[in-house]
Amino acid sequence: MGFLIWLILPPLGLSAYMKLQKRADKYIKSIVENAVNSEDVYKAIFESDLGIFFIKHLGLNSDSFREITRLNKDILKNKSFKDLSDFIRYLLEKGVWRESDLRKEKLVKDDLINCALWWDSLKNRDAGLTDEGGGMGRPGIGTDLLFGYTPLLSQYSIDLSAQRSFSHHLIGRDDVVDRMDRVLSRGSNVILTGSPGVGKKTVVFEFAQKSIDESLSRKMSFKRVLEFDYNIFLSGTFDLNQKKAMLSQIFSEASAAGNIILLIRDIHRLTNPEVEGYDFTDIFEEYLEKKNLKIIVTATPVEYERFISPNMKLRKYFETVEVKQVTKEVAFQIMIEAAKNWESQAKIVITLPSMRKILDESDRYITETPFPEKALELLDAVIAYHDQKKGDEIISIDDVNAVLAEKTGISFTAITREDKAKLMNIEEIMHKRLVDQKEAIDLIGKILRGRSVGAVKEERPVGSFLFLGPTGVGKTETAKVLARVYYGDEASILRFDMADYAGNEGFERLVGSVNKNLPGSLTTAIKNKPASLLLLDEIEKATMDINNLFLTMLDEGVITDAFGKKISARNLFIIATTNAGAEYVRELVSKGVKGESLQKSVVDYVLSKGLFSPEFLNRFDGVVVYEPLSFENLIEVAHLILEDLAGNLRKKDIILEIGDGTSEKLAKEGYDPAFGARPIRRIVDINIADLIGKSILEDKIKAGDRISILPTDKKLEFRLEKLNESLK
Repeated sequence: MGFLIWLILPPLGLSAYMKLQKRADKYIKSIVENAVNSEDVYKAIFESDLGIFFIKHLGLNSDSFREITRLNKDILKNKSFKDLSDFIRYLLEKGVWRESDLRKEKLVKDDLINCALWWDSLKNRDAGLTDEGGGMGRPGIGTDLLFGYTPLLSQYSIDLSAQRSFSHHLIGRDDVVDRMDRVLSRGSNVILTGSPGVGKKTVVFEFAQKSIDESLSRKMSFKRVLEFDYNIFLSGTFDLNQKKAMLSQIFSEASAAGNIILLIRDIHRLTNPEVEGYDFTDIFEEYLEKKNLKIIVTATPVEYERFISPNMKLRKYFETVEVKQVTKEVAFQIMIEAAKNWESQAKIVITLPSMRKILDESDRYITETPFPEKALELLDAVIAYHDQKKGDEIISIDDVNAVLAEKTGISFTAITREDKAKLMNIEEIMHKRLVDQKEAIDLIGKILRGRSVGAVKEERPVGSFLFLGPTGVGKTETAKVLARVYYGDEASILRFDMADYAGNEGFERLVGSVNKNLPGSLTTAIKNKPASLLLLDEIEKATMDINNLFLTMLDEGVITDAFGKKISARNLFIIATTNAGAEYVRELVSKGVKGESLQKSVVDYVLSKGLFSPEFLNRFDGVVVYEPLSFENLIEVAHLILEDLAGNLRKKDIILEIGDGTSEKLAKEGYDPAFGARPIRRIVDINIADLIGKSILEDKIKAGDRISILPTDKKLEFRLEKLNESLK
């Protein structure tokens, strides 16, 4: 027998020995020893399995990494390290990698440390030193016999304690689990509040696993956390009394079992008749009062304030525990945990720089969803894009940029030569479509150049201007031209006329209403098109509440809706227009006041009349006064409008030439001091367009013809002349 045992024991111990050798400290020790005795220390370390993992996850290749690595044997002699992260920190202290070299490769020191920690965790997991698959503490095989059976409850619940693995392990919120433990141990119940995506269910999962693993207090150990499936419960019989009897029996089983904690999401569906038409508060009250029934409820802050808080009969049995948004640092560690799962499943490599890009840009552009959910959702989207479009092994920053561009409409690629040329000459480009108003265009050009190269801090919108002046002088046209030049087309304009939002309900319509469960028109538009031009017409008609809303948006680059969600406005170009002080502008111009004197006088006048507050005007990058157009300006405007008409006809293969005197006639007969240049467009759209339309319908002109529009002696009348030269 002893001989047999002597034969069997070594093979049994071999497995444990092999696992021991996989530990991070053992592995790094052997790597360093080989490097010290090797002629090529870099090759010995960074061309090993460890090095291949490390370099790939930094998004580099071996040659590029060798170029920035200054490593020699002397700094490794007589040194020992507990793991790779300890080793990398030591090399960073010794200056093996310079910050300037890392920056060229789009890396930071933390990327190297996080990559090492990633490798360490995988090695220690392989060696059986981590608890990612569940702890060793398990209830005895006879433990369940001590507790009551729950046949009905089992039909309407899911056992979270039995799910030994879930997608994202809890990181950084152990204090929430500890507080839940204390609250439930002293006989109360828990309401977990937090925004959607903050990780409330992950906290409950962790609580369930710690209970089974005997990691909680004695009273909360070996509890089963069951999620009550109220959807199945509510979809049964329509008889209210039968439903109450069934719910009472379910709670009775949960109370009598002795080891049950119920998770109920959206409890207001069971306790507020406005939601589903049911109110089972009396059943809850009956069992909660006895303190045998333990419940964990999850709710958003809005749901809690609207449905749960007013229900005093129910609320007195619960204590609220808030699940806060995790920090960026914790969110990054959660992302790494998710990346481990993705790499194992999809056989891909997710680089640290790409994950850092996901973290930073989700923080900047996705404001309505909290960490970690927004970073995890973006990570999932990048992986799906990569799988569909590329299919190779490594996910890079380019993949992240492509997905971000799809989601936000913002280009995240480096500025091209064409972009640089456009930004350098944007004033000239805009002047081709906009008459006069040099000061406004010059200011816009300066703002766009500073923001596009990152010289201006990004906490505010791209640019913001208040345009004052009479109607029809080009304020709105400036916004249209800017949208075409900078954003590509006029479809990028989000236009809101403040006259439509006057009164008490105006603010509610812009940001939404919790009581009416209505989203806001402004907040929804910005959320759906974050890279746009926001045009606020007749801003003087906005209420004080609306102006305060814009104050925050202009200063901090975010807007908060009625549901408490913050929405980024940092990629908006905001233009507000107003006719306030229009008569005063005309009066000054008639006296010959121009330029800076006009600008200052009009702004002082607006402030003195209390039309806008100083703090409101100061939030804009520029306040620009538009002067009434001269007759020469009106001729230019008329010519541009006719060119638009010619462009439309060109799509139908009809060439329109603008005849001599046509623009002058339009300028003379279309100008109205009260409406500026707007009547000119109306004459073109009605009189001239009708003339051309009749000619097309009567087959006088057709595709391929060249025509000219000429003035006549009669007011608002023009004639069409078909030229001899034809396209055919």
